[in-house]
Amino acid sequence: MRCPTCHKLEQYSKEAIDTNFKPEVASGKLVFNVINTDKRGNEHFVNDYQLYTKSLVLSLVENGREARSKNLNKIWEFVGNKDRFLDYVKEEVGNFIKES
Repeated sequence: MRCPTCHKLEQYSKEAIDTNFKPEVASGKLVFNVINTDKRGNEHFVNDYQLYTKSLVLSLVENGREARSKNLNKIWEFVGNKDRFLDYVKEEVGNFIKES
């Protein structure tokens, strides 16, 4: 069962990406996926990204393999301030794409 805050994290994350990275989303360069780590076969994400709660993880995939990743762990810190949350995700995703 997901709490209202978890739904807000997902909603804000998707909004930040869809609003600020339309060309990357349209081209398929940037994909937003929601993954249920309780679902059979997805348990490895908890260990792969050292997750202890809901999170937003950026993952660069090259040739079908993950080249690097980054856990945006400040989303919980900013969930109470939508503008700050959206700015944080925009900045982090933008930097991640530039470094790719």
